[in-house]
Amino acid sequence: MDQAIQQLVNALAARRDTTRGAVLWVADEHVDTAAAAAIANIPDVHALTNRCDVATALSAYNIPTHLSDFDFDAAGDDAWRDVVFRVAKEKALVHHVINRALERLAPGGRLWLAGAKNEGIKTYIEKAAARAAGSCDIERGPIWLAQIERGVEPGDALPDQDYALLRRISLAADLGVWSKPGVFGWQKLDAGSAFLARHLSDVWTQAPQRVLDLGCGYGYLTLLAARQWPQAQFVASDNNVAAVNACERNLREFSVPGESVVADCGAGIDGGFDALLCNPPFHQGFDTESELSLRFLQAARRLLRPGGRALFVVNQFIALERRAETVFADVRVLARNASFKLVVLER
Repeated sequence: MDQAIQQLVNALAARRDTTRGAVLWVADEHVDTAAAAAIANIPDVHALTNRCDVATALSAYNIPTHLSDFDFDAAGDDAWRDVVFRVAKEKALVHHVINRALERLAPGGRLWLAGAKNEGIKTYIEKAAARAAGSCDIERGPIWLAQIERGVEPGDALPDQDYALLRRISLAADLGVWSKPGVFGWQKLDAGSAFLARHLSDVWTQAPQRVLDLGCGYGYLTLLAARQWPQAQFVASDNNVAAVNACERNLREFSVPGESVVADCGAGIDGGFDALLCNPPFHQGFDTESELSLRFLQAARRLLRPGGRALFVVNQFIALERRAETVFADVRVLARNASFKLVVLER
């Protein structure tokens, strides 16, 4: 289990007066099945997350869970007595959670923050404490943990780049898309996706009819594929609500026929696709030995029709083709550059 989450669970179990009221745990990708099991031991705990896989893990332990782009209003009208947050990678997201938590906490309620020293936790605690205008207790070490009490009236909000709002970003002279903080690589053009998009016609000499973008982000691959295959029907899926919201806006903006769906590795999506495009989540440990890589490959096999093809882009050092041979009979490396390779899988 993530050490910061373990420390938060231990602290709440040791110190929390169970008569104080409900706890809201704000959960991002750091929460896995082991963390969900530990969080479930906290009395009267609820959860707010932007990821459907995390929501599934929490719900499996009967934790009331609200799935949204960290919309605190979706978690109910309660004034929470405790809000718990293991700080995330995205600064704007952390500021958003601190701001909204202090607005929704009852006076005297507590905001719990934890994170490693190299994750900016010291600064986050200082800023949150200044805004809370209440007491602040800190445990220091490799993991910092703070218990911040909200005063009668919180101070000025932290700058969160208008976290909740989609905004235009320019990827190229002719492609401005909608994105936002909270989407992986939200304000840049991913080099791996661009490499994949340049080779679509090498894999599909005839335009496919149904196309799945597995792990779509804000939808860049779908938009590029739709330019080449304007008659195709597209489904774009991601486990992150923020990504799906941005992708849905881009599908409408560019009149792409299809839909954007919140799904964990394609779960719940009907198969029968002619083409599947995937730039998988390297930052979550996608490699030849990980369970995640096998899940993506098995999902690709399930979702493709017989004769359908998947095109994955991975870092050069990831021998995806070796793992793919346990799932697909037809596996080949299509192209390489200095950083990436393209792997074609045919069902």
